[in-house]
Amino acid sequence: MTKLKSAITPTDWIMNNLNDPDTIFLHTGAEIAEYDEGHLLKAVWADGYEDFTTEREGIRALVPEKHQLESTLGRMGILGKNGAQKIICMARDISPWPYRAYWVLKYFGVENVSVAATSVATMEKIGFSTTTSRINTITVPCEINAANQNIIIDKEGVLAVSNNQKTGLILDCRSREEYLGLPGQHPATRYGRIPGASHLNWEDLLDEDARLLDTKQLIGLYAKSGIDGNTPVYPYCGGGIRSAVSWFVMSELLGWANTKNYDGSWAEWSYLEHLPIETN
Repeated sequence: MTKLKSAITPTDWIMNNLNDPDTIFLHTGAEIAEYDEGHLLKAVWADGYEDFTTEREGIRALVPEKHQLESTLGRMGILGKNGAQKIICMARDISPWPYRAYWVLKYFGVENVSVAATSVATMEKIGFSTTTSRINTITVPCEINAANQNIIIDKEGVLAVSNNQKTGLILDCRSREEYLGLPGQHPATRYGRIPGASHLNWEDLLDEDARLLDTKQLIGLYAKSGIDGNTPVYPYCGGGIRSAVSWFVMSELLGWANTKNYDGSWAEWSYLEHLPIETN
């Protein structure tokens, strides 16, 4: 198996390694209907919400506990630190779920992981064979590392930034409507944004084929939101899923090491009524 240094795996590498027994093609999304519509011949299905989030203390979409993820990955045939597998995360169309899967895996120290350069639908257009048959997996023992606190921030840290008690910028990755205080795709106790947050919709980072924009374009988008990589940035969304896309771009592509994903995001912030909000 060839290791890739890049966090993005090009389509030609995927084409040349479709039969590599040590490569796991992890097709992840919110509904299995997208997997049933067509996926790579060896791709394993992962339910985004069931496999890469959990609920704790009434707050949805939090990162799973270590033992939960070990059970989940083992069921998918992923060995974790016990093996030398390469895991390539992908989705049928434009989706934040490959980036959420990547972030969760990195959070638990799974290093040989990447995101496919484009969507499965685009791969089909350029000649990849796909199937609608579901893949059976063999459960294996999986062991992962303890959580990496360097890529996550909690509500206390975000509140400190919002209150100007800690250096940093808060980035809202949701839709413009959600940022302005209108209801979004998920019900919430309150609507609005974290005070002081700037805005950059995660969808603006990708083109119609689910490819991330080039570096110059990405830097330009962040600059318009007041972000240049010199100050710590803490992206959030509804549940730490869409914000994982922006974290990926800033951390893994642009090399801005001082960015951490706010996993609790609006699901937590709106639920805890003592936390302040802005609307306009």
